[in-house]
Amino acid sequence: MGRPRTGSVSWHSTGAPSRDHFDIRITLPGGGRGKPVCLPVGTSEADARTLAKDATDLAAAEHARRPGAAPAAPADHGEGAAAWVAAWLDARRARGLTSVPENDGHWRVHLAPVLAAKHPRGWTAADMREVVRTLDAKVRAGDLSWKSAANAWGTCTSMCADAQKSKVEALRCRDDDPSRDVRGPDRGARLAKQFVYPSEFLRLVSCEAVALAWRRLVAVAVYTYCRAGELRMLRWEDVDLEHGAIHVHRAHDRRDGSEKHTKGAAARRVPAEPALLPLLAAMRAEAGGTGRVFPELPSFRTLGKGLRHKLGLAGVERAELHHATATSRAVTFHDLRASGLTWLAVRGDEPLRIMQRAGHTDFATTQGYVRTAEALREGFGEPFPALPATLLGAAREGGFRQKFRQNASKYAKIGGVDGTRTRGLRRDRPAL
Repeated sequence: MGRPRTGSVSWHSTGAPSRDHFDIRITLPGGGRGKPVCLPVGTSEADARTLAKDATDLAAAEHARRPGAAPAAPADHGEGAAAWVAAWLDARRARGLTSVPENDGHWRVHLAPVLAAKHPRGWTAADMREVVRTLDAKVRAGDLSWKSAANAWGTCTSMCADAQKSKVEALRCRDDDPSRDVRGPDRGARLAKQFVYPSEFLRLVSCEAVALAWRRLVAVAVYTYCRAGELRMLRWEDVDLEHGAIHVHRAHDRRDGSEKHTKGAAARRVPAEPALLPLLAAMRAEAGGTGRVFPELPSFRTLGKGLRHKLGLAGVERAELHHATATSRAVTFHDLRASGLTWLAVRGDEPLRIMQRAGHTDFATTQGYVRTAEALREGFGEPFPALPATLLGAAREGGFRQKFRQNASKYAKIGGVDGTRTRGLRRDRPAL
């Protein structure tokens, strides 16, 4: 159930080398850490780590907690939930679900203080309402976002559903779902998504100050409305230029780099926009028709920052794309997919067709794009315009990495860094 708690060790520099020493902080059972404790001068790092772990183990044994925190979960004496939850997490892990670490965290931090004393067979609707009250209180106190509270409640309801209907016999222990008629945590306002207009898109993909690799990536992302993980695993055998179709059936697992199924576990075939076919043909010829369409991409962490940087280089400076507010967020790489789907709706494509191309499992998600298109259709511009010929030229650059180095001084002016590396971007990661 997650990584073992070992506490943490940090070096405490006092300004006087003769007084420098290590500090330790223990990890508390209910989440969070204790206050730093100064160790005597001369204590080695190995001894400091041993002391941190021993103190953390002692805190767990005594159910220590932060002042004002919720009471720690009582120990399991055979009828508690610990063993069942461990088996539940193992079952989800065996199914290949990538949400197991989050489920574990939700349980330990938010659910266990309320539910751990009872075996799931004894959970009641009153217990579920207490979970909701606890989550709402954390949101009101500013300790938790409403979205995180909703995610924790989702873990709770999944546990309850599996306690009733799991295919694993050892997990089924009741005939009803205690969370079924309980209203979940209060929801807040959703941050508005962003999208780029066709005119802004053309400025970006036509700007030769932006790396060719980046411009091609943006074009393919918008015209195929694929997620970043799907683009990372897209191979040339999935691209049928003769029939103008792209088979999207695998995605990148960012936890271990392996291949997994697409979101919703449903493969789909996306008709390639006519304007995109010449670019795909040129890229395929350069690659020899084998391997991945994008063999090297920036890391997931830096895709959004890189996109905003490239928009700035191209002179696309619409404020809401670059600056987050209380009601909206700055543009992310995933918003290129949202842009393509918005363009489909503006063009007048049937909602069910948009739903199939996007791979949505809930029609309400597709309706959101349709409603946005209805408000923007006038003066929006021509969706999926012809791509500039400069995208078809042979790549003369070193992909994402070399062009980033060439533009380092420009990035420094925008990002406030020294021109040799970006904030939060290590040298051993794929460069922008």
